[in-house]
Amino acid sequence: METTVHLDFLTLACLADELRDLVGARIQNVVQPHAAAVGLELYAGERRYLLIDASPQNATIRFVSEKPRSGVEAATPLGLLLRKYVREGRLIGVHHPPWERIIELAISHPEGNSTLVAEIMGRRSNLLLLDPTRTIRECVLRADASQNRYRVTLPNHPYESPPPFDKAAPPDFSAADWRAWLAAAPEQRLAKRLVRDFAAVSPTLARELAWRSSDGRPSPISADGDAATLHGAVNALFGPLQSGAWSPHLARDAQGQPVAFAPYPLQSWPRAAPTASISAAMAAVDQTRLASDGYATARRRVGQLLDGARARTARRLAQLRDQVVDEGEIQRLRQNGELLLAYQWQIKPRDAATTVWDHEGAERMITLDPDLSAVENAQRYFARYDKKKRAAAEVPPRIAQAEQDIAFLDALATDLAQAEQRPEIDAVREALAEAGFVRPAKRRGGGVVRGPRRFEVEGFVVLVGRNAKQNDEITFRQAAGDDLWLHARGVPGSHVILKRAGREPSERAIERAAAWAAYYSQARGSNEVSVDITERRFVQRLSGARPGLVTYRHERTVRVAPRA
Repeated sequence: METTVHLDFLTLACLADELRDLVGARIQNVVQPHAAAVGLELYAGERRYLLIDASPQNATIRFVSEKPRSGVEAATPLGLLLRKYVREGRLIGVHHPPWERIIELAISHPEGNSTLVAEIMGRRSNLLLLDPTRTIRECVLRADASQNRYRVTLPNHPYESPPPFDKAAPPDFSAADWRAWLAAAPEQRLAKRLVRDFAAVSPTLARELAWRSSDGRPSPISADGDAATLHGAVNALFGPLQSGAWSPHLARDAQGQPVAFAPYPLQSWPRAAPTASISAAMAAVDQTRLASDGYATARRRVGQLLDGARARTARRLAQLRDQVVDEGEIQRLRQNGELLLAYQWQIKPRDAATTVWDHEGAERMITLDPDLSAVENAQRYFARYDKKKRAAAEVPPRIAQAEQDIAFLDALATDLAQAEQRPEIDAVREALAEAGFVRPAKRRGGGVVRGPRRFEVEGFVVLVGRNAKQNDEITFRQAAGDDLWLHARGVPGSHVILKRAGREPSERAIERAAAWAAYYSQARGSNEVSVDITERRFVQRLSGARPGLVTYRHERTVRVAPRA
């Protein structure tokens, strides 16, 4: 049985209460197990170790039994600031916003108070350090307005919470509300509707609510007979938000392996028992997941290389963005040089500044180097003008290349997470080396990466790339111009080709192909995923980009549940 990992609102609410017991604790050390993770050593009579991981595939926050170890070659910008503003500080508060998968840790420190924000939201996870004005000092996942239309997550920008859910939370519903809601779609499965229609409801919670509402009977359930039962189940599961009476449970499969956790009794699982803490339950499921991965060590090593490459690229991108020069500043330097030549007669030796009339008839003060003549000062302004002009031409293409590199590395991270065999893991390592991010590895014996995944639906062949190279191969060599091309919208993932072969696929066949595109993407853990669909003729490689990075047009978008 596969593990069921849903780190949802109620799980984080339970963990937040555990953290509140440590308010006043001294933060004795801060380490980075990898570029997207932080380990805090807290002391309040005893040592406790908190792990916060913002990586897309393994996002979590929980206490761990062993002291976290540093796994990065050099501290990231975030790591350096955590050492300055968090290490040797004290935990003074814990905030868990309503219905959100966010925990905020307020920290008092001699260098200035800070807030460490853990957004545990799957592929959108982030870890941010804020100053007392809630301005971002640094973060793991940087995004400007072109990458995230809802908010900017960059240093020196005000922190904005993720966009709120446009959904009600289950505790807001009365028994009458539940009766009307159930009657609105009596034939639809209850668990699926709960996830779709409500905030703070994960598949694990929806399964539990459906089970408790119907005594384990198959959904759907009736409005008249079960609205009150559903209302009571919601009150029971959300009640600890006020009472604090959490009951962490761990579910096991038939072989006794941990497969699911929750901060309440898991009545919907036949083999569930209470645990000492929600962190202990989460750790047990994590251990099962890692133990079932025969290539965990190789995957972890390549993951560390990926994290390092992404951190270096993100730093380079930030530095380049800081070098962007305003066109007005460039022209002002040129004009200053011209004005100094025109007004050199009025500049006296050792002047530190002069005021002149500019080309628009306005007064302008120009600073001078007192050790230089008027002509030499003008030449200095022209030299600065030339340098800034070159930067204005050179920096934007370098920014574009760095942004493409980030996209390429994110795609490789998805390839690594979904690699099923050792050659597929090795292929990610080789792709990193070929792109110049790491040194080439010594050749090892072993198999080769299998060809693209091949499925059929209603007689149509569907090809799914296993990695960036295969994405490029099936899209630009194996697909015909009128074949359909599908890709999860806005996230790294496999290219999917539905071969038309002179026929027109049904909408059902297209949606099935879209479900594969959603499943073989970074958004696999989401309940629903937006998938773009267009004809292959409208897909083009990005100029100068790494394999698998494309641009496309004339697309339409469908929403589907990921399904293998």
